[in-house]
Amino acid sequence: MLLKDKYYKLLKENKLESNNAVYLLSLYPQADVYRGHFPHKPVCPGACNIETIRECAEMLTGKDLDIKTIKQCRLTAVASPQICPLLDVIVSVARIEGTSSYNVVAKICDKETTYMEFKGELRIKVKVAQ
Repeated sequence: MLLKDKYYKLLKENKLESNNAVYLLSLYPQADVYRGHFPHKPVCPGACNIETIRECAEMLTGKDLDIKTIKQCRLTAVASPQICPLLDVIVSVARIEGTSSYNVVAKICDKETTYMEFKGELRIKVKVAQ
């Protein structure tokens, strides 16, 4: 996990079914990434939103995952630790039959606003023997 406990803290995991969950996250306003995005008016970078979704999909599946394809990634509003310090990441995964991949549909939101919508394919990481 690249961002967990550095960019956000997981406050609550609510597994709705084996393939659906809602993760309540608290953003760390002092995270290093905000020095570049932007020191006095921080915004959440889209790349960090995508990585957060990937990490939540890993928690849901219990597997180490890589992004294989992004079919849709729509930033619908600007998230900021000052404006929305608590976010829900809603994730749904479906194993693609005959593969080591999952279709993932997710969104990052709070009670009033959706900040990102994501659809993509994540695959189980292949471990290379050394």
